[in-house]
Amino acid sequence: MALIKTKGNKTIKLNHITKIEGHAKLSIKIEKNKLKRVKLDVYESARFFESLIMCRKYTELSPLTSRICGTCSPSHAITSLMATEDAFGVKVSKQTDVLRDLLLYGTTIQNHVMHLCLLAMPDYFGYESAIAMASKHKDKVLMGLNLKKLGNELVTVVGGREIHPITAVVGGFSKIPEKERLKDLLIKFKKAKKLAKASVDLFAKLKYPNFKRETQAFGLTNKTHSFHKGKINCVGGICFQEKDYNTIFDEHVKKGSTAKVVLYKGKPFFNGALARLQVNGNSLSKDASKYLNKIDFENPYHNNIAQAVEVLHSFDRIIEILETLKPKQEDVVDYKVKAGRGVAITEAPRGLLLHDYTISKDGFCRHSNIITPTAQNLKQMEEDLKLMIPSLLNKPESVLKRQVEMLIRAYDPCFSCSSHFLEWDIERS
Repeated sequence: MALIKTKGNKTIKLNHITKIEGHAKLSIKIEKNKLKRVKLDVYESARFFESLIMCRKYTELSPLTSRICGTCSPSHAITSLMATEDAFGVKVSKQTDVLRDLLLYGTTIQNHVMHLCLLAMPDYFGYESAIAMASKHKDKVLMGLNLKKLGNELVTVVGGREIHPITAVVGGFSKIPEKERLKDLLIKFKKAKKLAKASVDLFAKLKYPNFKRETQAFGLTNKTHSFHKGKINCVGGICFQEKDYNTIFDEHVKKGSTAKVVLYKGKPFFNGALARLQVNGNSLSKDASKYLNKIDFENPYHNNIAQAVEVLHSFDRIIEILETLKPKQEDVVDYKVKAGRGVAITEAPRGLLLHDYTISKDGFCRHSNIITPTAQNLKQMEEDLKLMIPSLLNKPESVLKRQVEMLIRAYDPCFSCSSHFLEWDIERS
């Protein structure tokens, strides 16, 4: 429950902001009808996983770091493997690259659809939850559930289970997916593509708050809108190599919190689906690219449309891969354990994900740094709220609350990778 302290000791209680992943507190101070402070505090971050993997064998790093997040565990698992491989100088096979693509397209579908259809969609139809919405919009809720189910199945077939994949290992895969199961998936994805297209049509037609701001966007650039290959780029074409990230990004712990905040040249920026399409939209599939003109890249609420577009693109890429993939049994590539530093940056569903390891000659982790997407988006969310709230000060409190909730949810934040609430504390005087 949140408290708004107003003139005359009048108190208005607001419900918790739900339907986000993690635990945070938003404080807004208004004096004489002017905004004085907006502070988004995060109580939990990566839960000290960087310390947890210290002195661990390199084979333990991916299984452990995938536990940072249950909803996008394949992203952490693959990024961890790639960082370890970078330290050892490992070059994986083309088939491994393709299977990793499938795994990450699958987890993108899992995450985007869960956010869009179960967390964000009720806002735009006037419901508190997808469960409440299902009574009159059963078709829309089932659309989301069916799409997510298919993403779950793909991750299971390639990764060995729905969360925390076990088949992806350093140098390849311990088990190659069965040909018949991949054929079955191809049939299912072709049949369900109409649902993916319908989801884009739905979110492209929704009425979003009219809010714009200019900021910097970062994302991977590549020819197929892959989530684990490419160069790190931003609007204006500033590219950099993975190991140079600490010369580009300023990372520090937020005052009064254990959460990391990441800035670019001292200023906030954003990443995620909306940023990826702004930086690398020309890599989308033919059907997905048709929706780019529906997106306003200066409106963060349009991240919802961008996620739906990426779901459709993921369907197209999965179908394309499954139509041509001829899986063969192969051993992981040979490699030598040696001392070195490895860095990998991939695209998790919510944005750029970075793992940086220093490994000893006997294969133990001696130093690590992990930067999650929300750490990069956190300051931009706060700045967006500062820009938006003044225009709402003369609106009813219910309107202010609803639009702030919708803006935070549009970023699809994962504050602590656990399901808690975002608390409110709005002070007026």
